[in-house]
Amino acid sequence: MKVFDLKYQYVKYGEYHSHPINVLQHQIFVPLIVWSSLGFLSLTPSFFSFPIPEMFKNVVFPNWALAMYLIYSVYYFILDAPVSLLYAPIQGFMLVTSSYVAHYVAYGKLILGIVYILSWVIQVNGHYVYEKRAPALLDNLPQAFIMAPFFVFLEGLFSLGFKKEFHDTVEKEIKIKVDAFHKSKKQ
Repeated sequence: MKVFDLKYQYVKYGEYHSHPINVLQHQIFVPLIVWSSLGFLSLTPSFFSFPIPEMFKNVVFPNWALAMYLIYSVYYFILDAPVSLLYAPIQGFMLVTSSYVAHYVAYGKLILGIVYILSWVIQVNGHYVYEKRAPALLDNLPQAFIMAPFFVFLEGLFSLGFKKEFHDTVEKEIKIKVDAFHKSKKQ
């Protein structure tokens, strides 16, 4: 199934993220969208009650924030287990810190809202200004929300030389697709 094919998914994502400035904007603002989303989801009630140590109360408990973390982690593990194991602690840190901000920081919800909205505005702007096309979310909503965080992390690893052969292969395919898109727009 293509939904579990990392190469296919990465090329689809890369078609919309080839300009270096847009890529940089995504590397900064996709994690902030994930962080603020987890913070808002941490405000949802627990699926069930059980004793939680006081120090973790309202920070990590079985609600939609933890569900999002677990669903994303399992999916990423299926796509690429080693990369998912590197990313899971980072995503866990985002879960804990955003939950803390949502529950314990003065104006925490306002902070989350500003981060969320500003991050989306900058990203959408990056697509129209630098990529000269609409964001991927207009064509493939699940990929935009589920795949973007993992691919932004992968891009960071690629810049360190990780999975060089895979990176070279997908970059060639992405270039072909981006060139075809721009050629079709000129006709």
